[in-house]
Amino acid sequence: MLDCRTGGGSLDRKLALFVFNDRDEYHRSMAEEAVQTAAAEGLPLEVFTADDSAAQQGRDVMRFVLSNPGSAACVLVVPVMDAAESAENDANAKLARRVAEKGVGWITLNHGRDALVHGLRQQFPAVPAAMVVIDNVELGRIQGRQVKALLPQGGTVLCVRGNPFDSASRQRSEGMRQELAGSPVKIEETDGLWRPDVAEAAAYRWVTSPTRRRATLGVAVAQNDEMALAVRQALSRSARDLLRPELAAVPVLGGDGLPNKGRRWVDDGKLAATVCVTLPARPAIDLLSRHWRSGQPLPAVTSLTPVSHPTLDRLRPSGR
Repeated sequence: MLDCRTGGGSLDRKLALFVFNDRDEYHRSMAEEAVQTAAAEGLPLEVFTADDSAAQQGRDVMRFVLSNPGSAACVLVVPVMDAAESAENDANAKLARRVAEKGVGWITLNHGRDALVHGLRQQFPAVPAAMVVIDNVELGRIQGRQVKALLPQGGTVLCVRGNPFDSASRQRSEGMRQELAGSPVKIEETDGLWRPDVAEAAAYRWVTSPTRRRATLGVAVAQNDEMALAVRQALSRSARDLLRPELAAVPVLGGDGLPNKGRRWVDDGKLAATVCVTLPARPAIDLLSRHWRSGQPLPAVTSLTPVSHPTLDRLRPSGR
């Protein structure tokens, strides 16, 4: 558990936030935002990190639930894995139902499936259940539009995805494929697992493989900014090792666009573009607090729309 607690407020109102890890800036920023928002609302909050383990996240969630019997409690969960092919195999959905059975609310943050929340609300109408998520399909579409702005004549794009068992990664890939369908752009994919070290190794391995070491690469896309910067480093290393200086100039696109990370890296010229998102913790806690205070209905789904940075009209093909 991270050392992040807020005090005060009514003793029968308790919140817990469950994030992937405490290493990357995105989840640290979400935890900080949650702490600040809960404190402003007078709600006690605990923050837990799963160290990228779905099993650990499940144990932490149930430990919090079982340690707060009789409380008007709610968990806010950024699911580590939520992309099972069927509902029967969806461990995240099973966990959510176990939580709701104990009378504890469940709010999915960042990414998830509408069907999970609608099912909880139907089965447990007295329990708060909602999702506050990034529109990850739109984020992928924006990355596709960025690619088309940089490659109007087409070319090869390397997409470094997050985790294939994470719905955010799948939805971002889906959105980009939708946007590029029918265009002269060829998409190649590899997995970075949301980790810069894995992303750098995967990109370097792809570029330097015997079948691709002389191939032309038009743009590289990563599904978050920390992986994008790692891909930038992989391309620079490949340029030296393959004696192909043009690889160091390949535009790299990222996602999330935090002010002190991706957005700054774009402004500093390290990345060609990013997609900026609204962190979901603040709006989720605001909605839940309003629901608890006034009985105002909790929206089932709140979708947060991302935006391109820079704007698409400012993106130009390389060399122009």
